[in-house]
Amino acid sequence: MKRLAFLFLLLAGCDQGGAADGYRFGQKEFERTQPAITIVTHPTIADLRAKAPKAAQQPEDRQLMAWSIIRPDGCEVHVVDPARSYQPQWIGHEVAHCVWGRWHP
Repeated sequence: MKRLAFLFLLLAGCDQGGAADGYRFGQKEFERTQPAITIVTHPTIADLRAKAPKAAQQPEDRQLMAWSIIRPDGCEVHVVDPARSYQPQWIGHEVAHCVWGRWHP
């Protein structure tokens, strides 16, 4: 019985493949271990979406929650002001793009 309980705990701690942002990590485009990141905050999600470039638009089954612009010299991350709506999963998602590029379709 103790072995079964231990096995359950081990399995419960495994990554179930579902990140908070709903994405799976794919292939790294590049790797920047010291990226230059500029954070741009928007007052509302509507403002963030209105100012997003066409390339950041999402398919109908997903809603745009943050976006970034990757440049050779750094990265610009656009998020809703965390004082209004703190969404660390989207901040982290965009920072991951700054570090590893376009790693999901």
